[in-house]
Amino acid sequence: MPERYNNEIFADVLGKHSFFRKMYIYLTQSLLLKNNIIRREIKLCGRRKKKSQHVLYPGFGMGQILALFAKFPSKYNVLALDKNTGLVVDSSQYYKEEDIQNIYCRSGDITEFEQKEGFDLALAINLLNYVEDDTKVLRNMYLSLRKPGILLVFNSSNYADDRESRLNIGVYNDTKYRNGYGIIELKHKLKEAGFAKVKARYVYGTFGIWSWKLTTAWPSEMIRYSKATFLILPFYTLICIPFVLVFNLLDMNFYHKKGKCVVLKAFK
Repeated sequence: MPERYNNEIFADVLGKHSFFRKMYIYLTQSLLLKNNIIRREIKLCGRRKKKSQHVLYPGFGMGQILALFAKFPSKYNVLALDKNTGLVVDSSQYYKEEDIQNIYCRSGDITEFEQKEGFDLALAINLLNYVEDDTKVLRNMYLSLRKPGILLVFNSSNYADDRESRLNIGVYNDTKYRNGYGIIELKHKLKEAGFAKVKARYVYGTFGIWSWKLTTAWPSEMIRYSKATFLILPFYTLICIPFVLVFNLLDMNFYHKKGKCVVLKAFK
């Protein structure tokens, strides 16, 4: 069965049923290690500015990260871009139904995006592997930021194999051009793009991979075979919650010499 079939099931179900989308957002915010890491980094970035921040988020996929900003309408205004028009329509409709007005979703390609010095924070979440000219993308995001702006990058690392680099469930119509980066390589690319300072670390060590298996890999394998699996996911989740919370806590608070993903903050 094609790998993409699993992703299309998620997009179809979440696009048509707001209840499942809401449940999906809640569970991913609570349990996915990636989202916990990103939430903490966004909170740290937010401490640098007291006024409302304009956020650029290309390649938002099914929009679970967008929900992190929806809780703070007075603090964040988000422009979310994606080349998949179906995902844009689904997310736009969902946030309209929820009366969330600080998130604007539109079709767009970050390789062609131009809005100089319009944003305080930019996100590249599992994006760079799916763009051929990653140097151009990083330069565009640099130009889109005003000073002092921050680019937050979450990406699979050079220690990830092809399967383990898929640490989110999304729908990508693009070719995958690479599996991941080393920290030194990505730091060099960011500084070439113009960023003055870059902080980086590895995440998804041993504990993180176990968390990923429980929250993403195994459930997605089950859903590949039947949509009916959505009905048993709540019971599966209840069993896994204690283990996932412990694994996430350990992974986020331990230093990793290497990991399957890398997190970077680049400062303009």
